[in-house]
Amino acid sequence: MWLLLPILLYSVIFLAVRHIYSHWRRKGFPSERAGISWSFLHQAYRREFRHVDAICEAYQTGRERLLGIYCFFRPVLIVRNVALAQTMLQQSNGHFSDLKWDYVKGYRRFNLLEKLSPIFATKRLAEMFGHVQRVGDHLISHLLDLEQAQGGALEVDLQQMLRVYAINIIGSLIYGLDVNNFEQKDHILSSYVSRSAGNASSQSFTLSRLPQKSSFTYRLRDLIKQAVEHREEHGLIRKDILQLLIRFRNGNDVGGEKWQVDMKNEEDKLLSIKRVAKVAEDLLKVSLDSVSSNITLTLFEILQEPLIVEKLQAEIKELATENNVLKFEALEGLKYMDMCLKETVRKYPPLPIIERICRKSYTLPNTKFTIDEGITLMVPLLAIHRDEKYFSEPLKYKPLRFLHAEKSDECQSNAFIGFGIGGAQCVGQNFARMVIKVALIKLLQNFHLELDAARAENIEISHQPAPFIRTKDGLKVRLKRREIKSKFYN
Repeated sequence: MWLLLPILLYSVIFLAVRHIYSHWRRKGFPSERAGISWSFLHQAYRREFRHVDAICEAYQTGRERLLGIYCFFRPVLIVRNVALAQTMLQQSNGHFSDLKWDYVKGYRRFNLLEKLSPIFATKRLAEMFGHVQRVGDHLISHLLDLEQAQGGALEVDLQQMLRVYAINIIGSLIYGLDVNNFEQKDHILSSYVSRSAGNASSQSFTLSRLPQKSSFTYRLRDLIKQAVEHREEHGLIRKDILQLLIRFRNGNDVGGEKWQVDMKNEEDKLLSIKRVAKVAEDLLKVSLDSVSSNITLTLFEILQEPLIVEKLQAEIKELATENNVLKFEALEGLKYMDMCLKETVRKYPPLPIIERICRKSYTLPNTKFTIDEGITLMVPLLAIHRDEKYFSEPLKYKPLRFLHAEKSDECQSNAFIGFGIGGAQCVGQNFARMVIKVALIKLLQNFHLELDAARAENIEISHQPAPFIRTKDGLKVRLKRREIKSKFYN
């Protein structure tokens, strides 16, 4: 009798697993052969399994527009056709919305990201530009001090330097702090950078949805609490993202030109301080890796092509200034730099996979296929951007492919979706471009940068999910001060 119990238990487990792994066959979708190999289990156990690489490999198998796969015990549908992905995410009437930003207050339900998107409008960013300039100057000052201390040419890991630059931007604009983590090594944001840099391990997009809290969450919440209460109590104004979050918390419009907060009673406020802190931490997590990795990988690519560097330096030299100070409006004139940044995002998208959960049953247009509620949908941006069907010589860094993208044979303009699609589009892309451009301008104006060719060949780039250099030394670059002093650096 007792022998029958384990047999019955194993049978139930076997039937349950077989039912899960037959999902796509039962629904009639094209699918991969289901199964869990010993190789996969070994990689998962040793934390060597790379989720993004596995999704890209699945994308490359077969030619169907859709492919059903399995991530552990979760059925996942990969959309391999750009036009179909755009249709599903733009015209699905909320079937694939991101629940992360949904918010309910009383009888009101709204998407926080949509409500907060005016924060990143051009007019608002222009008024924050002074803070970004100061953070850029801190980066250059630190590098110049290191060079002087070394007594000549300097070799540094720019990947780590640019992570500190990015966290300084976040500290200044999102947390409202006048902080310089190049000098304040013991600050909480400096500790956050060190911790996150050490977390380059196995990443699962589906498992990343599990709640994750650490002591940093509570310490960052304290920073927000102190700043919000201080500004609300004393009516202080600082032109940054936090100021606009406080306006939104008090039911004020974040668009327009006003920065002053029209205070509401605590019970009438749209967001609690805890929720404001959660929004700030989400923005920190998204922007830290995406901004720093984009600057790092742009430098990694252009330093292997001296002609590109010369073109960028010539373009920067022609920028319009006012009293030798770079103006926000002048950034729009950096057309060649825009193409370089697009090419970096194409080759190394900050979010290599767009993932959405189907919120209600959805029938694909003009097909018999139906996606059930709870099923995960993935659009593999990295694989699409490296598909020869859409981009010629996809592994080569060619900024000029975007010169006349609509008419070019180098790329199909609708295939470039580095900033997302529809509701999955990055609302902070203008903010990211501003921050990235300032860093590149400062570095290229003040230094000769040299990347050793032999070292560049050995650099390994992975995703967590944003792209990063896994190599122990990061992006080691030799810097030498330029003889002509930058007109943008005081």
